Amino acid sequence: MPTIVWLLVLFVLVMLAAVVLRRMSALVARTRDLERYQKAVASLDLRSAAFVDPLVRELDEARRNSANPGALRDAVNAAQASMAELAAEARGLATPAPLVSTTVSLVAELDRAARAADMAEHGLNALATGTRGRDLEAQTSLKRGALNLRHAREAIARLARDVAALRPVDIAAGGAPTTTTVAGLAPYQVPGADDGDGGFEPRM
Repeated sequence: MPTIVWLLVLFVLVMLAAVVLRRMSALVARTRDLERYQKAVASLDLRSAAFVDPLVRELDEARRNSANPGALRDAVNAAQASMAELAAEARGLATPAPLVSTTVSLVAELDRAARAADMAEHGLNALATGTRGRDLEAQTSLKRGALNLRHAREAIARLARDVAALRPVDIAAGGAPTTTTVAGLAPYQVPGADDGDGGFEPRM
């Protein structure tokens, strides 16, 4: 009888140890996935800031002082391409399942920054023509482009701060930790050289 009792106790202890080990393994995997995601989002935030922040200042300066728009065109084109590339990278992020909505929001804001750069480019083109009657159009496009770039940057920074503050317990969910991507989201297409200088339709 005592032998049977000890065997039962041993069985219970083994089962408890297996449960603890399984939970520890899930916690380690969740921690690793979250840290990888946090580093990726922080990198996207820093790189978007490197392009957007100086561009916003230059656009505001151009609008106030009617600076030579040609000098800004390269910066705007670089921002368009960079934001599209960052959005594509964000779509491919290995995202912990509970944070998919965060990645979707991040992609949306990066796309929004690319569209805002489109609007700024339209304003620069209008300013460069020197045609009477297009001054207001140019000023409006430059102002709205800079404003939307600023708002997109603020949203990206806010998302990055929220992600950085997360702990593994914050994304705990039933079952094994899983990751996914949002690659199915339609990418924003940066206008190419063959798109011409037709009428601009903001898509904010």
